[in-house]
Amino acid sequence: MNKILYKKNNFYPWLICFSGLLILVVINGLTTTSLSVFDKVFINEFHWKRDELKLRESITNSVTLFFILVSGIIIDKIRVKKMMLFGSFVLAVALFSYSFVTNKYQAYFIHFLLGLSMITAGSVSCIILVSSWFQEKKGLALGIVLIGTSLGSAIFSPFNHYLLCEFGWRQSFMILAAFPALILVYIYFVVENSPNDISIKPLGKESASSNLLIEGMTYQEATRTHLFWLICLCGFITFYCLVGTIANVFLHLVGLGFTETRASFYLSLYFIMAGLAKLFVSIFSDYINPYLVFSICCIMMMMGCFGLSMMNTQFIFPSIALMAVSWGGIYSLYNLIAIKTFGLASAGKINGTINMFEGGGSLLGPVMTGLIFSINHSYQLAFTINAGLMFIVLILSLRFKAFMLKLHKPISPQ
Repeated sequence: MNKILYKKNNFYPWLICFSGLLILVVINGLTTTSLSVFDKVFINEFHWKRDELKLRESITNSVTLFFILVSGIIIDKIRVKKMMLFGSFVLAVALFSYSFVTNKYQAYFIHFLLGLSMITAGSVSCIILVSSWFQEKKGLALGIVLIGTSLGSAIFSPFNHYLLCEFGWRQSFMILAAFPALILVYIYFVVENSPNDISIKPLGKESASSNLLIEGMTYQEATRTHLFWLICLCGFITFYCLVGTIANVFLHLVGLGFTETRASFYLSLYFIMAGLAKLFVSIFSDYINPYLVFSICCIMMMMGCFGLSMMNTQFIFPSIALMAVSWGGIYSLYNLIAIKTFGLASAGKINGTINMFEGGGSLLGPVMTGLIFSINHSYQLAFTINAGLMFIVLILSLRFKAFMLKLHKPISPQ
């Protein structure tokens, strides 16, 4: 009996880990860049302008920005499984409804639903879910899960193109709706909120007697610390620099004389390398100080932005490689540092607030980087500014560990 329980204790956390990966592949893969495969069809059939078409993505991102904190509060109240079931259901309905779209306003409402699905069943929910199952190897587990944020686009982009060629866009969306529907069934029968729900202990925990969900700071306690707001500020600046640079790098490469095919290749390479980096940096963070790894990633991103600002084609590959590896690391480490520092008691609200700041940077970065280009007719100044901002993040990140140690300093007995 003890042998069976031991196997269950060691097997089920990894099942939850790969469940989180699977959920993110579907949720992120069908709410983000993979749907751009259908853009040309929409333009040809409905004669939408580019700005009308791209407003759909802005609506999805805006929902993520303005409602991520609300979703975090709800997660803390009703637990992640119910949120994931709701998000999967919404995504299935949204994709099926897409097949009946006849005007842009209907598409806008569907993209509102896509954003709703992303914030209820996306990365925040998966991170909180998996974190509760691991005491040891948490970095490895979160790294595996977060690969899904890149892997989803890598899988569904070519698959969507295949569906479009074989079945047309309306039937393609009907077929795609089956994936979140299947995920909904999978979550209902397989996924559990925490080890306590099935009377086992998290991986690496000596005793199952304590309730992991009440460990850590409350939201009010976390927001009274300097470290919380420092992480939020760094998240805003980092996402501003990274997303602003990558959103404009395709046009930058074409401006330097690259063909569109080659520029697209570099973008694909970036996403593949970033996905792998999310895994490997997370693994290293189990054995190396994650705060140190974060600072190293900041240096790499700063060098990548500066390399792109040199306007020299010889620096393109190493600069994009540095951007990809550093981004994969930073993306994973923000989540890991938040869980490691503040615990799981109010992880939904805490991670939701941090994600809200990151979303603000994601929205502002591409626009401001493009605006600076429009003024100067060159990306040189824009990318140099982004490199300078990453230097500021580097300096701030050096204070992470000091604040964390002060935060968790044991109280001496009187």
